[in-house]
Amino acid sequence: MIKTPQLQLIAGRISDALQNSRISEAFSELTSMAEATSAPWAIKNEIARLQEGFGFLREYAVSGVEDPSRDDILAEIKAGIITQTEAIVRLSMIEESPKIYFSNLRYERLQSDSSIPGLIGEFTAFNSALSMMTFTSPSAKSDNLKMEKNRQMDMARRIFNVIWTAFPLKPDDATAIRSVLSEETIRSEFRELFLSAVMLGAFEFYDERRIVLLAETYLTATGDLELRALVGLVLSLWMQRESLSGKSLKNVMDSVREKKGWADDLKMIFLNLVRTRDTDRITRTMNEEVIPGMMKLRPEIFRKFSGKDLSDEFDPEEMNPEWESLLEKSGMADKLKALNDLQSEGGDVMHSTFAALKGFPFFHQVPNWFLPFFTEQTDVADVLAESADDLGELIAMMPMICDNDKYSLVMSMSQMPSANRRMMVEQFKMQNINLSELRNSLLNPEIASRSNRANDIIHDFYRFFTLFRRKSEFVNPFAKPINLAAVGLLSPDLVDREALQAVGEFYFKRGYHTEALEVFRLLLSEDGAASLWQKAGYCEQQLGNITEALSLYRRSELLSPPGQWLRRRIAYCLKMLGKHEEAVGYYKELSEEKPRDLGLALSLGHCYLALGRFSEALQCYFKVEYLDENGSKALRPIAWCSFVEGDYERSEKYYAKILAGDPTPTDYLNVGHLYLVRRNFKEAAGYYSAYLQKVGGDSGKLYEAVSADKEYLAKAGVDPLLVSLVLDKAVFPAS
Repeated sequence: MIKTPQLQLIAGRISDALQNSRISEAFSELTSMAEATSAPWAIKNEIARLQEGFGFLREYAVSGVEDPSRDDILAEIKAGIITQTEAIVRLSMIEESPKIYFSNLRYERLQSDSSIPGLIGEFTAFNSALSMMTFTSPSAKSDNLKMEKNRQMDMARRIFNVIWTAFPLKPDDATAIRSVLSEETIRSEFRELFLSAVMLGAFEFYDERRIVLLAETYLTATGDLELRALVGLVLSLWMQRESLSGKSLKNVMDSVREKKGWADDLKMIFLNLVRTRDTDRITRTMNEEVIPGMMKLRPEIFRKFSGKDLSDEFDPEEMNPEWESLLEKSGMADKLKALNDLQSEGGDVMHSTFAALKGFPFFHQVPNWFLPFFTEQTDVADVLAESADDLGELIAMMPMICDNDKYSLVMSMSQMPSANRRMMVEQFKMQNINLSELRNSLLNPEIASRSNRANDIIHDFYRFFTLFRRKSEFVNPFAKPINLAAVGLLSPDLVDREALQAVGEFYFKRGYHTEALEVFRLLLSEDGAASLWQKAGYCEQQLGNITEALSLYRRSELLSPPGQWLRRRIAYCLKMLGKHEEAVGYYKELSEEKPRDLGLALSLGHCYLALGRFSEALQCYFKVEYLDENGSKALRPIAWCSFVEGDYERSEKYYAKILAGDPTPTDYLNVGHLYLVRRNFKEAAGYYSAYLQKVGGDSGKLYEAVSADKEYLAKAGVDPLLVSLVLDKAVFPAS
């Protein structure tokens, strides 16, 4: 039996053939795959049907028959090829794969009632009965009712697993899911859970019907269900961007494009998805800088405040001004401000806080990661039963915390003393009062709330793919920078330069130069302002692509009069590419404008040095020495230029200063040259030996280094034979 890795290679070739419109080649690969794996009759029959349809389409086209539906038919054939390819690969993994996906699938195969329509019908009926029981029972906390709610939760989890692992979704499956998603008597949290299963399954294997279902839900739903469908749709399109095909998908996306607010929604989701790129950096900042920094402050705080008379009258809510002083001195204030700014921009600053609270048994089950927070959820209700009546409601209203983290908070509270819980209630109350004030101050609270809620849903998904204990079994949609403009079905909707500019600036501001460059390139394809060419050039420069950076800088130079920043970058690139003569022109002009700039003088000197214009280089280096307060930046170039120019006395004086500091191997080499030309051969051999020690005794490096400088030694009149003898003494001192 052919192994799964080999099948995945064949699947890759099929995908490549389809993308390049080599349909017969794709069929050839697919037919061979089906034969090699002894695929079921249903799959082979479907492949034959698709191939026959393609044969008719091709013959009609070659015969010159006009067919306005040709593109749609071809799209359906491509979608069918992809689906059957995925089906064969999936079948090869069912029996042996240890992934949780296939474990659930194997379990359901053993059950007699694992059809999606059947389970959803049972759940809907049970939900109606439970609603009636809750309405008629005077005791909402009765043991019987609690047991029934536990059963409801278990049923919901099972439905999630069955929807997630079904492939491909059958028409009856999709109909049943649509029905339950539109059933308003069922809690919205359960409907959102089932919709998340549709999305998660779409990530595993390409299934056009799943993506169509997400799009249809976005078109018809409202509130959080609509937003979850939106996020799921966009992520599914991103994850399956190489496979998207089919008439149904094209048609539903045409409908989506006509929906009022779609362009704004897509822009909002794009920006929120882009922000997830920053989560790892925020987490590192919290774990490596902020938290350790705060811990270091603790002894200082206690030292400063110990010994004070605590019996004095004081305002218990008054802040100590010395705290702020400590934060400023430690640099923590700037870090905390930066984190606060990130949070206000939608940054996921809570990821690091709650990452350690995902070890509870609750998080061992995949469905629980996608379950919106609600206080009647059975695991939550058990913890809150011992708490203040309004604690659950306060947690549900907490801003800046996604649903997944709210579950973490509740689970951790089960291990908390009652006094600590009461303190939390008071803190939450105060926070929510402030939240009300914030909401009242917003000019567009509905828009802000919609964006924040979408961001919370994205954070929930991000938690699963980065923190679930078996996360390696899932393809992470956030693993690489998300560029929705690369999705063919979405690119027509991302013509908004403002949105793309915002994405590019986000990446650029945070130093994600690869991602920023990709977006800037899209903008530059339609021309762009000089500043955009500059930023693209800067990204290329930071990535080490100096030739490309220079080209982009030069384009900007043509668009508007270049300022000092741009001319300096151009000069730098020219210098790095060895075009020193051109670089000199820029550096001279810049140095005249900024005569006291050490960097410019030093760079100009380096260009003269590379061109062999040593006297001019020395003038620059002496200027640096004069301007440099420490007087150390120009020591080495002055010493070397003086040596090359034959001023050995001055060279020796400068090398003495260098050797008194922190000399490098090259310093010892150059001093060896200096003593060699002054015919002080023993000292020369000694310094060459010192160089040898610095490079780990590698004599080959010594010979290469001396050979590279042979023209300067020859110019100074040193006999090559003497050079070899001195080197021999340095390498073999005891001979």
